[in-house]
Amino acid sequence: MRASEHFGSLALVPPLLRAPCVDPRERHALGLERLACARLPFAVGLLLAFLLGALPIEAYYYPRHVETYVLVLGVELAFSVATLLAARFRPRRARAIATAWACVMAVCVLGYYPLVGGDATLALAALLCLISAMPAILPFGLKHQVVLCAVCTTGFVAIVAFGVPSALPWPYLLVSLIAVGSLSTIGASSLVGYRLEAMQREAVLRQAQENLHLALGRAESAVALRSRLVANVSHELRTPVNVIVGYSDMVLDAVDDAKLVKNLARRIRQYAVSLDALISELLDLSRLSCGKVDLVSERLDLHRMVEEVAHDTRLLVRGRPVAVIAECSVDQLTSDPMRLRQILNNLVTNAARATKSGTIAIAARRDGPWVLLSVRDTGCGIAPEQHEAIFDAFEQVGAPPCGVTGIGLGLAIVRQLVEVLGGEIGVKSALGAGATFEVRLPLAPAVAERGDPAQIAPADVDPLPAARAPHADATLAGGCGPAL
Repeated sequence: MRASEHFGSLALVPPLLRAPCVDPRERHALGLERLACARLPFAVGLLLAFLLGALPIEAYYYPRHVETYVLVLGVELAFSVATLLAARFRPRRARAIATAWACVMAVCVLGYYPLVGGDATLALAALLCLISAMPAILPFGLKHQVVLCAVCTTGFVAIVAFGVPSALPWPYLLVSLIAVGSLSTIGASSLVGYRLEAMQREAVLRQAQENLHLALGRAESAVALRSRLVANVSHELRTPVNVIVGYSDMVLDAVDDAKLVKNLARRIRQYAVSLDALISELLDLSRLSCGKVDLVSERLDLHRMVEEVAHDTRLLVRGRPVAVIAECSVDQLTSDPMRLRQILNNLVTNAARATKSGTIAIAARRDGPWVLLSVRDTGCGIAPEQHEAIFDAFEQVGAPPCGVTGIGLGLAIVRQLVEVLGGEIGVKSALGAGATFEVRLPLAPAVAERGDPAQIAPADVDPLPAARAPHADATLAGGCGPAL
């Protein structure tokens, strides 16, 4: 049996009990309170319907008892309404409120027979029905049922002591009441245990289903990523390799023309460096994803680094009406200089590709315990709905620039490097309004936790030095969309 079948209609359940909780025990306890809120109106309605149905019978056989019966029924009705309101406003105490209501109903039943001079045997029959029905309808636990049975037993002994007559010897009646109360208490405890077990199983199944959906989504993403990797990398590798092979054949055919050989060798080198940069990006992304990048924190001259990156950017945009501005108000920073330079190189390379004319501004300033690095361009910009996608691997937005393009790894690597350095990155951009990338890094070393992977020596990590950027990307300049 599923736990959801025990809940019935939850339309009357207060929103407080619908909020998720972290602790499984608390969640299961609230599940029982939620069930009590859902079942209490049914229990109240059933009992009142039984009492109203017995009124004509009472009037027919005992006409003198009708006035007292109606009075007691009115008290029970008023307290039942108060109980429903209390459970509505105190949902976390729904079972305790329901227990108090059942006890008051038992007291009303017991008080009716001394008032009319009735038989204690009839009172016992009503009590047996009450203590048997309550745990079947409401999720009473051990303590709730014990309280109800104790009130019923004490009340029955009291009316017998008060002198209410009984058709059977009162010890037999008392033993019957105790026996039924004990069995109903055991049943209530077992029933609550079954409900809790069903809730736990449902929670486990729900969690397993969520994990399955998550794993399925990751698997589908991995398949899609692999397909894109194969398609993009195969194209990006084939183009420079074909050019290198073609130029190499031309060199072999023009060994006597030194000028032509020198020109072809320069072009071969450009495409070889571009190919090397592509492979390095793939390796960097793989190492970052696996947490296998070892960082070296040291004090560095940030002002000098910004000026050097600006100089390299001017080489990227030479021949175009693009002004490169460098502003730095932070002299010293403790971080990994190799990775910090790689972050700036990737950002300015994207800015150079996206800007045909205008300005590229590289700035660094202090913001409390943080350093804000920004790269702003006046290129074609990025649509707001694509601001998140550009940081995913193999994602490219905008119209591709002229010539050979990247494969969409630059910003993916930047984001992961920033996170490893303990910072964060954001973008402000709109179509036709340029783009501003802001990187926030701590002044003090704050390396993000990356598990406990097998680390590699710094010498094994290709830093993609700044000297490479002009050669690697010189043929990529021009165009509108940022080839990330």
